[in-house]
Amino acid sequence: MTVKPQGSSDVTAWKELITQLPGILGAEFSLEDGAIREVHILSDQSRGPKQIVRDVQSALLARFQVELDHRVVSVAQVPGHIARPGRLVCDRLELSTGRSGASASVYLNLEDHIYHGSSQCDLSTTGRFRSIALATVDALNQVLSSGCSFSLEEIRSTALGAQQAMLVGLILKNGGKTEALLGACYEGEDPNFSAVLATLDAVNRRLPTLPRREHGDGLSS
Repeated sequence: MTVKPQGSSDVTAWKELITQLPGILGAEFSLEDGAIREVHILSDQSRGPKQIVRDVQSALLARFQVELDHRVVSVAQVPGHIARPGRLVCDRLELSTGRSGASASVYLNLEDHIYHGSSQCDLSTTGRFRSIALATVDALNQVLSSGCSFSLEEIRSTALGAQQAMLVGLILKNGGKTEALLGACYEGEDPNFSAVLATLDAVNRRLPTLPRREHGDGLSS
């Protein structure tokens, strides 16, 4: 389906959203008579081209109700796993289960520094998603200075039209003030990773305005 943007601001918003997705380094739209004809993506090799195309489709549909034909999206990949400056991306998600429950470890990449968070939960699907979101929040809080922190309020997988979407609500406490943040993404083929992606969606626009720790203050790099 071809979609006509209302103006250049629409294309700018689409590009800003797409470049927040894991592994994506750049995006360009080619328009013809105001309609999308081609989307060109530059990415690292942390995710396969098919998954990147699905992420782009899901993100545009969830945020802007733009339906994109996968045939108009081309992906060029460069070697290495490079974090886009100023943006958090998920470097790795690890899950393990045992008789007593499940545990999640999330590794976030910000400007070539790795932040590791972990959490444990019960074996239910809801518990697993919550554990992944909590591990992501744990890693996020290692980025921030003292007196500034995120906490998980709720994570929910819900039907949105014909697809499942992941919704994450966070609370940001900064300098005595409290702010509610919301992140969302379509689940696609990997609901577990979507829990990380929706959490990052809630914070990536806000993060550049928040105080950060100096590298080396108890952080992994």
